[in-house]
Amino acid sequence: MSRFSEEEEIRAAARRIAAEFEATYGTLEEKVNRVPDEAAAVIAEKCGVHLEIARVAYRILLDGTISEAEHCCSALVKEFTRRAERGNPVPEIESYIRAVAIKEGIWIEYLYKQLRKELHAENKDLENRYLAVRDEVEPASEHIISVIRQRRKIGEIYFKSLISRWLNEHEDSTVADALLAIIGGLRRLPVESIRSVTDGVRTSLLIKFRRYEKFLLRSAESRIIGQYIENLRLVINEVQKPLEQASELTAEEILIEAMPPPQASISDTVSPSIGFVHSAFPAQPRVGPPLRSPLDFLERDVWLAAMQDPYIRAKFLQGTIKSVIEALLEKGTPLERIGTTILFDLDQRFTWKRSKRTEIRRELAEILEIAGEGYHKQVENYILENILAKIPQLRTSSEQVEV
Repeated sequence: MSRFSEEEEIRAAARRIAAEFEATYGTLEEKVNRVPDEAAAVIAEKCGVHLEIARVAYRILLDGTISEAEHCCSALVKEFTRRAERGNPVPEIESYIRAVAIKEGIWIEYLYKQLRKELHAENKDLENRYLAVRDEVEPASEHIISVIRQRRKIGEIYFKSLISRWLNEHEDSTVADALLAIIGGLRRLPVESIRSVTDGVRTSLLIKFRRYEKFLLRSAESRIIGQYIENLRLVINEVQKPLEQASELTAEEILIEAMPPPQASISDTVSPSIGFVHSAFPAQPRVGPPLRSPLDFLERDVWLAAMQDPYIRAKFLQGTIKSVIEALLEKGTPLERIGTTILFDLDQRFTWKRSKRTEIRRELAEILEIAGEGYHKQVENYILENILAKIPQLRTSSEQVEV
């Protein structure tokens, strides 16, 4: 690759990243604005975070970017902690907290999901070049140089732009801060594991580059190879120092070393710990047009409730069901048809066993006859109980029955 074409690729990557961040910001901000207080409160209570942080976590969880509430909230709170440690805490004002949380949410969406997809082709190319070096007892200099060039291409085009953007958007930040944030996303790591994993990556990089240096020294008389050796030694020297002293060049090399195997870049999933998400649930359960109707929002929240611990599902769904009923009433749906409208619609949206329609109609008619003026609340409870009973079926593809 010529220097001119490489510089153009770097500029193109920077423009692409900027465009993606701008698009994601508008989308995420709009989504966060629609998060119900009740849904956010469940996460806020579960994770001990501010309600505005919980709103952003709710959306990230629903997008399937991170699968656990605690992990998601910790990733968001990390920036609040960093700023406080640098003497520039986020003001305890709702609008400030939301703005910072949304900005960090965009970074999480990009680093934990989009970045892996963007790196996939170049990472696969790098992996193929590694094979030639691994398969040789004494790899040829041209094979080692091929690996080094591909690493520099990835570093220059992707990680250089990303580190620069991270530093520009985070006051009082360092290259080490950016490095740890990006590795956390690349590897989808819990916050408390990022530093130790990074240390392991640095050790791996040190071993690899010392090996490359050893074999390139056989042709050290070449001026070009001599330059490669000099660059390797620069990284070897820096990678042994405290992480906080790393230059951008060394940070890029550490990030390249931290990339997951290319086959994991598309299909990799994270095994959840106890309680929040079951691996059988899809990462992005709702596909299709944007959320528009009240029932679209109920579908979304049923999926999210399915990801919750069973003992908090009822509390999580109550507010949504009430809001959907009110919205349908405002649209002119008769109260006596609310129950069947909601339950039969959900049967079409989910892979659970469909309700027996004659049985549902009969039970709702009995509730109407007995409840009288309390019918509104009784229907809410009936819908909630019906949904809670069916949520466990979402783990499997149950036979669908309709009478």
